[in-house]
Amino acid sequence: METQLKSDRRRVVLVQWKHHGQEGIEIYSNLKHFCERHPGYSYNTISNYLSKKKVPFEDQDIVITRKPVLNGDDLPALALPKRLFWEFDYDKIDWSYHYRMVIERVLQRGNEKDWQEIMRYYGRSKIIATLQNETSYLPDRIIEKVTSYFNLKPEQLKCYIRKQSTPKHWD
Repeated sequence: METQLKSDRRRVVLVQWKHHGQEGIEIYSNLKHFCERHPGYSYNTISNYLSKKKVPFEDQDIVITRKPVLNGDDLPALALPKRLFWEFDYDKIDWSYHYRMVIERVLQRGNEKDWQEIMRYYGRSKIIATLQNETSYLPDRIIEKVTSYFNLKPEQLKCYIRKQSTPKHWD
């Protein structure tokens, strides 16, 4: 019981750089690590502000908040249409374990809203890492959409590299 309570109190520090858009989000395991990396910010000042006011610390460049660490059970469920997973028992899909299949399926058959939903659930970095290291096949039109949407080059995708290295028959 003691360990359960302790894990429920773990937090991370979320830093959003205002002038960097989506790319300007950093996560630190604690505030000291952030302040060590950015010595212009005082650990004591920000820590006192966050603990007393219970609101994010904000200046002209950044917004700093503390967020609780969520385990898999805490994540809100994915809200994807059942039609995307027609051959599976939708209610029994383990969204965390089968992330690769889910990401590939949504990218190939989903719409913009479905893409945003997997971004919310898995996060941009996990989707990009999956595309770069695990996804072996995507149709050419999806490769074009993925590279445009995530601002990637085709050469960064495992499926593209694999496709280029596969011998082709005559054209």
